[in-house]
Amino acid sequence: MKKRLKPLELFLALGMVATLGACTGAGSEGDEVPDPAAETEVAPEGGEGGEGGEGGEGGEGGEGDEGAASENLNWANTFDDGTVIAEFTSQVVLPNYKIYAGKTKALNDAISAFVIDASEANLEAVKTAWTGARIAWEQTETFAFGPAGSLGFDGVMDSWPVNEADLKKILADSTPITVESVTELQDTERGMHAIEYLLFGETGSKVAGDFTDREKEFLAALGEDLKNNAADLLASWESGIAGQPAYKDVFGTAGDAGNSVYPTTAAGAQEIVTGIIDSLTEVGEEKLKAPFDDQDPVGLESRFSLQTINDLKSNLQSAENGYLGAYPEAGTQASSSISSYVAGQDAALDETLKTQFEEAQVALAAIPLPLEESLTDPAAVGQIEAAIDAIITVKETIESSVVPLI
Repeated sequence: MKKRLKPLELFLALGMVATLGACTGAGSEGDEVPDPAAETEVAPEGGEGGEGGEGGEGGEGGEGDEGAASENLNWANTFDDGTVIAEFTSQVVLPNYKIYAGKTKALNDAISAFVIDASEANLEAVKTAWTGARIAWEQTETFAFGPAGSLGFDGVMDSWPVNEADLKKILADSTPITVESVTELQDTERGMHAIEYLLFGETGSKVAGDFTDREKEFLAALGEDLKNNAADLLASWESGIAGQPAYKDVFGTAGDAGNSVYPTTAAGAQEIVTGIIDSLTEVGEEKLKAPFDDQDPVGLESRFSLQTINDLKSNLQSAENGYLGAYPEAGTQASSSISSYVAGQDAALDETLKTQFEEAQVALAAIPLPLEESLTDPAAVGQIEAAIDAIITVKETIESSVVPLI
C-alpha cells in the first residue's frame, strides 16, 4: 500500500527551521499556509517484496492511506478552544508515547536476557513484553501525524506486511547483524513485526529450542533498534530532534500567532478528529473487514502471535481516547476535550458517541479467540459482522455529526 503524507508532514520531513521561527513569532506575513486537511501522495519506503514474501504488491509495506478517510468532510472551521489541543498533547499524546518507550525498553531488556539464557521462561517473558509494547503502540494510532509519519517512525517500527522472504535471506546470510546494520534495512525488514516473526514463528508455536544463534543475534539488534526509535519519537514531541522544535510546541500552540502549520485552533482540532476517523477506518474496514471479506487470515496484521484482536481493541481505544481526551493507562484526563466541546454543542450527540464506543468495544470482545481462527469459522460470522458494523457506526456518526461542529 502506498503511504500518503499530508502537506504539513512533508513540510516537517523537509525540515522545520521555518516552523521553529513561526512558532516563536518569526513567521512573515503572506507565508503560504499548508492545509492540514489536504493530502499528497508520495513514493513509499517499503521493502522489495521477494519471492514467497509477504511484502505486498511491490513490497510497499505501508499500513494504509493515512488520512484517506477524512477527505471531503464538511468542516465548520469554527472550533476555538485551544485548551483542547494543548491538553490532548499533554494528557494523551505524551503519556502514551512515554509508556510505549518504556515498554520497548522492557522488551529490549527481555530480549537481552533471552539471548543470554534461551530458556522457555525467558522466551515467555519476551513474548509478554512484546505484547505490552504492541498494545501501547497501537493506542497511539489516533495521533500518527507529525513526527510519526513525517520522520518515518511509523514505518520503521510498524510496517506491515513484513517481508518474510528478505527476513529469511538475512537469517541465511553470515554477515554480522548489528544495530547499525538494522538501521540500513528496509522498513519491512525491521520493527515490531520482524520481532514478532522471529519470536512466534510462522504458526505462533515457536519454542526456545527452535532459535538459532543467528536468530538471537537478529532479535537483539531489532530490539535495540525499536527501543531507540521509540525513544526518539518521544523526544521529537518532548524536546525536538535533529534541530527541529518539540512537536508539542508546534501542535499544542495551534491557533497562536505565527503558527504556520496549525494557523487556527480549528486546524488542530481537525487533526485530532481526522486521527479518530482514520483509526476507526483502519480497525473496522482495513484490519477486520478486508480480511474477513477475503476470508484470508494472512491479511490479519499480528497473525504470527495470534494477537490481531489486541491491535483492533487498541486502535478502537485510541479513537476513544482521542475523543475523550484521556489515556486510562496513565490515569490522565483532559479538562477540555473533543467530547466536552461536542457536549457543549449537543449533549445528546456526546452521549450517543460514548454509548457507540462502548458498544463497539463490547462487540469486538465478543469475537471468539483467536481471531486468526475464527475469521473463517462460519459460527463466528455474526460476531465479526456485528463488530464491523459497530465500529463503522461510530465512524459515520463522527463524520456526519461531529465534523460539522469542528
